[in-house]
Amino acid sequence: MRRRRGPVPAPRILAAVTVGSVFVAACTGGDDATPPPSVVTTTTEVIPPRVNDDVLKIGALIPAGNTVVAEFLTVALEDAIDRVNDAGGVLGSDVEVFIEDEGATAATASQAIEELIADGVDAIIGPTSSNTAIGALDTAVADGIVTCSATATSIALDDYPDEGLFFRSIATDSLQANAIAQQAQATGASNVAIVHVDDAYGRPYADAVEDALSPIAVETIPLAVDDDDLSDDIDDLVAASPQAAIILGSGDDIATVLGEMARRDDVTVQTIIVNDDARRTATRPVISVLPEALRSRVVVVAPQVELRTAAAVEAPTSTSAEDSDEDAPIVDPPFGPQVTDCVNLLALSAIQGQSDSPSVIAGQMSSVSDGGDVCSDFQSCTDRLAAGAEIDYAGPLGITVLDRNGDPSRAFFDIIRFDDDGSDIFEDTTAVQS
Repeated sequence: MRRRRGPVPAPRILAAVTVGSVFVAACTGGDDATPPPSVVTTTTEVIPPRVNDDVLKIGALIPAGNTVVAEFLTVALEDAIDRVNDAGGVLGSDVEVFIEDEGATAATASQAIEELIADGVDAIIGPTSSNTAIGALDTAVADGIVTCSATATSIALDDYPDEGLFFRSIATDSLQANAIAQQAQATGASNVAIVHVDDAYGRPYADAVEDALSPIAVETIPLAVDDDDLSDDIDDLVAASPQAAIILGSGDDIATVLGEMARRDDVTVQTIIVNDDARRTATRPVISVLPEALRSRVVVVAPQVELRTAAAVEAPTSTSAEDSDEDAPIVDPPFGPQVTDCVNLLALSAIQGQSDSPSVIAGQMSSVSDGGDVCSDFQSCTDRLAAGAEIDYAGPLGITVLDRNGDPSRAFFDIIRFDDDGSDIFEDTTAVQS
């Protein structure tokens, strides 16, 4: 990973790994002559109260165990912070950054948030995963820390009791439901089947897509979790005889359904629309062996998470959260625009509110994204604020607007098909709003 330039503190992305390495070393070596203490002493760390000192301190949660995603997010974060500080910083000081390993569970994410709070952060970028966000955000909310996630899309977070402190810059699954419905409507289908995993993720997702499809007739086909035999479910799909089918689930779920479809000769649905998890690396072996007649009918609807050159529009790309292609003509890493949005929204909110207080920042987040002079980067936005103007921060993608709930009210979605080796073929981009 690139190291930070300038005075910003070095990130601590591998803090948890370092601690683990030291622990292993202590177990395998050392001075055996030193007796263990007869009394085990404990200490309780006292977290000092956060002080409004006009120095914006941003913490970030990075999943160090997922090296590809960690590098994407860290590079984007470093670039965004560098641009802010090169433009004069916030409230007369450089923004300070603290990074902790999010880990893979709500417990590890909560611990990382506690570490950041102990560092005195005013705001946190993260969590990365929706699942960890659902279980860990209470820690940040309880301490009154404003939080902005660039990657957590779950519908379960739409109504999270965040006391107005949680924001997202990534297009949510609620918006993606609208985008999927829009794609289905564009086919001219008068009846649609929705195949979805029957769990806390799939049910509300399917409900949102069905609502967005109204008044089109919809048949829902729930898949039992961990069901290895989908023949009855595909029978239901064939019986419904839809003109378009929508598959909602994880990459593994989508691959399983498509694989079952490939074994049948009675699946005649003309368009198969899948959510963005179909782009994950694990689905490629299945996608690559699908009959061309079936694969050509599969359309992926995915949030736009990168800036591309004009050449990228003409060339196949593979840029999922799990996979990167060094030869793909991409200007920014995946999730670069969303990380940049979180950094800039936090920084601009502190400037507009003239305070690094989390509550003040939270109160300005939606305001700086709508209703004033349009500006797309930190420097141009601060120039307008200095001139006494209100601003409408549009972000790198030119579409950033946060609604009253703190989520994007509109976003770009990429329409993607698959090549014969399972690679992405970019087809189009469409704007969707809530």
